[in-house]
Amino acid sequence: MEEGDPASGEPTYAAGTETVVAPFGRAAKAGTVFISGMHSDTNPSPGLSVARSLRLAWPGLRIVGLDYSPESSGLHSDVLDDLVCLPTWRRAHLETWVEQMCRLLEPDDALLIPCLDLEVRLLATELGFHDKILGPSKASLDMVRKPPVDAAERLGVRVAESETDTSWHAIDRFVRRSPHGVWVKGEVYDAYRAYTAGEVLALGSVVEHTWGGGWHLERHVAGQECSIAFAALNGRLLDAVFVTKALVTVAGKTWAGEVAELDDSLRDGLADLVADARWTGGGELELIRSWHGDLTLMELNPRFPAWIHGASVCGINLPAALVAGRAASRDGLLAPGFTRVVEEIPVNPTLGITPFGWVAGGLPRPADKHPSGMSCLGQRHLVPAERAAAPEESIPAPTSTAAQTGGFEELLGPPGPEATPSRHLLLPLFAEQFQALKEQVEGLGRVLLAHSVKTCPQPAVLREAARLGMVAEAISLAELEAADRFGLAAEQGILNGPAKWWPATDRVRCWAFFADSLAELRSLHARLDSGFELEAEVVGIRAAPVHVASRFGIPLHEPEAMAEAAGLLGSLARRLGAAWGLHFHFAQSVLGASRWQRECAAALGAADPLADQMGRPPAVLDVGGGWHIDDMPYVRASLGYVLEHGPAAAREADPLLVLEPGKILTQPTVAVVTQVVVRRESRKHCDIVVDAAEGDMPEAPYQPHPVARFDGSRWVPLPPGRDRILGRSCMEHDVLGVRLDLSDVQEGDILAFGMCGAYDTSMAYDFGRGTASRELGHS
Repeated sequence: MEEGDPASGEPTYAAGTETVVAPFGRAAKAGTVFISGMHSDTNPSPGLSVARSLRLAWPGLRIVGLDYSPESSGLHSDVLDDLVCLPTWRRAHLETWVEQMCRLLEPDDALLIPCLDLEVRLLATELGFHDKILGPSKASLDMVRKPPVDAAERLGVRVAESETDTSWHAIDRFVRRSPHGVWVKGEVYDAYRAYTAGEVLALGSVVEHTWGGGWHLERHVAGQECSIAFAALNGRLLDAVFVTKALVTVAGKTWAGEVAELDDSLRDGLADLVADARWTGGGELELIRSWHGDLTLMELNPRFPAWIHGASVCGINLPAALVAGRAASRDGLLAPGFTRVVEEIPVNPTLGITPFGWVAGGLPRPADKHPSGMSCLGQRHLVPAERAAAPEESIPAPTSTAAQTGGFEELLGPPGPEATPSRHLLLPLFAEQFQALKEQVEGLGRVLLAHSVKTCPQPAVLREAARLGMVAEAISLAELEAADRFGLAAEQGILNGPAKWWPATDRVRCWAFFADSLAELRSLHARLDSGFELEAEVVGIRAAPVHVASRFGIPLHEPEAMAEAAGLLGSLARRLGAAWGLHFHFAQSVLGASRWQRECAAALGAADPLADQMGRPPAVLDVGGGWHIDDMPYVRASLGYVLEHGPAAAREADPLLVLEPGKILTQPTVAVVTQVVVRRESRKHCDIVVDAAEGDMPEAPYQPHPVARFDGSRWVPLPPGRDRILGRSCMEHDVLGVRLDLSDVQEGDILAFGMCGAYDTSMAYDFGRGTASRELGHS
């Protein structure tokens, strides 16, 4: 190894090799540096990387690895002069641990660089300011807590949108409005990507169980992953490096990166941030860079990243800068980047080899990211929570109306003598939703609103839809006949779906129908040849989504399908003397507004080539797919997007726009009243069992429903909490409500679930009542 310039006594430096040392001079007053977080696997802790960087700068420095398990693999490295292995966090006694840490730092020339997230926080809490601990203080940590809104503002970069309300309803809303998914982030550690509210609830429980703290959601930001690592001492920025991740592992950990200096703006912002926080120690800002170059701050870690030695071998040695109290001069060009390699080393005889762990199935035990049991710090509540234990309870509920996700109880009368569970129609909410929808589509041209019969075939709702001037959208002839019987004329109705001609008949009259497949178009021609009488003013086809898998529709983005569909549709329209139309349908509640409008515009784009092949523009563009109750304010913007970015025919040919918004009109129109039959307490939460079940509310296990309790004089909404409402059936998934506060609910109380219209009513079924929906024949 190079020993430096004999004339000056200073080490020499050249980037790109580990056989040289950086010009920091002797390591200030440090004689021994303790470094924690020594485990190194495919998801390594930073300790070994920090140790190698210090060895690169000072070959003679005494470096001691510190960890809490002999299974921490970095303790075997010969870069260490010595090692300290304290009891795991599962067994650690806090007062004893504090005494041990103080004893380690008794020598005048000893320093500690903590590299474990929770350990950093515990040191800041238990030891306060300590001039031999190169880590941030509690006040510094408080300034950069998650989500890092203040830090982003000081840096002049964006911050990912986040949600700290972890009630089911808030989670569901945030996920639906996050087209690229969300991250479930622990208060102090861990992050999981999720795409549905159900996944978020499950992963949030994992975080709570593993780390013992709260969690929040962050919207995924698409772009390139970057990081800024820095070293600071008493609020003075010593040095920093910008790394763009070039290669990551399947777990998203850096494997190779491009290294660069910070630009002046970022460096100034970072200097202001560490100055305001009086930061001491290493740190890492995790960022996403958009294709336009904008940076979004995702989080700030209170220690060096595990790849920090990659920057050191490229010419920016931040651990050495931290120990020296100053940055090294840049005498040469930085190496452009680094990559990791796998290296085998002999085990330290003192520690020995980790014994083989027998597990079920005889498979080897996989490597554990935290052999020290760091998560136990959170489970044992040794680290104080950064937020209140139940933050959702302190967050005001979003403003809602009776026709949104809360407030239904204002229209619900006192419980009557009828047996529970019972279903109650709140018809005024249907008219309220219709009026809101009508206001959304005003000014968008010729728009016809259709009631999706399957979302609520209740006679009162059908009559109300007819009174409001709607037309029926039916998925079977049986539905069309029912709608006609209650005022929605069949000759003005629309037939959709793959089995719209069921039950079989010789004659059908409707206003429009949309074939779901090429097979259906061919079948219709054959049936007409056989005498089937069909009257319709508009014949159309349903376009399959372009970017989303669906069992429905014709893939018009495929040339062969487009050509055959144009031929069959054109001949059918001529045969019936009808105009033609195009239909798109996918559940908006699944895609969210932004993805739905993009898919709709893409699918309807087929209208232009169809018009070219058929020689005339479409008379009707029909769009649908159950809209979520919360997304009424997005209807106008989404339709506007479709009209602007969809087919030119939508702007130039003045087609009639038919809107089938489905459950957004009917979801609030029904409440289910139920009685509490069992209350069960546990150490952490409470469960109650009610006499309703998923058969009464089929969507309840999958969608949040507002719940109110009758207190003897009025209905009172249940606040968020950690308790559950279980259905009466024996099914594991019969869970009707989660993350609610049931502390005031007792056996015999009457509860009401809102938002039980739509499929909670039309798909309800008898289950667990000892009845059969129909008799079986005898063989």
